[in-house]
Amino acid sequence: MATISTNSYTIGGIDLYYDASIAHSSLLATYTAEITPGSPFRKAGRSLGNIVTAEFAPDVTYVDHFIAVKGARRKDKTVANLKTVTIPFTFDEMNEANLKKFFLASTLGNNKLAPMENPLEEGSISMLVRTDIGPDLVYSIPKCIIRPDGNLAMNIEDWWSGPLVIEVLYYDTGQWASKPYGVLDTTP
Repeated sequence: MATISTNSYTIGGIDLYYDASIAHSSLLATYTAEITPGSPFRKAGRSLGNIVTAEFAPDVTYVDHFIAVKGARRKDKTVANLKTVTIPFTFDEMNEANLKKFFLASTLGNNKLAPMENPLEEGSISMLVRTDIGPDLVYSIPKCIIRPDGNLAMNIEDWWSGPLVIEVLYYDTGQWASKPYGVLDTTP
């Protein structure tokens, strides 16, 4: 098979920007005056910092329908019955904002957190896939939660890192009615 274009080969990571409001008004807005060109949503105050690893994990369950033809079953229809999208990622900046998400903590003030006191918070995310080679991508998610996804390993021989996961939630209101799982922009 011939290569279509070597310009589509990609090496890079992601930057995550989160705001604790559903379908934030600037999520899809664009201009070049902010910290990350192309979006007023992607500001330093919304950044989750250095993301060590991440992956995009859609999960679709299909239901098949069969008809009887001369005593045998024949598949005549397949539909997607269950759709979920998660984005597991690992952060290595042990700042108050990230630890608050990891420990589901509420803020007590003066750099103090109360673990397991805050329910899951719904909000919006802009995921910028930054590449050294290949095209950048932006995934704008109108409604999601961020929750812990494993253990915070403390190792004296390596950098600490914490696993979190973004769960994309279905949102079909207003401008998102035709795109309830967000927008993946391949030309940011």
